[in-house]
Amino acid sequence: GHGVHQCLGQQLARVEMRMGYAALLRGLPGLRLAVDPSQVPMREDMSIYGVHELPITWDVD
Repeated sequence: GHGVHQCLGQQLARVEMRMGYAALLRGLPGLRLAVDPSQVPMREDMSIYGVHELPITWDVD
């Protein structure tokens, strides 16, 4: 929802995701996008907005 019906935990979930991705990238430095950022498909329906698919590669050194 939005307005008064917006989830109270929404902002907390966003912070947790940012922290989780940052930790993942620190732990796996060879993790890279497999496509140009402009080619990452987004989900833009009424209830969910965000990345639909995230193609990655991992260079193990």
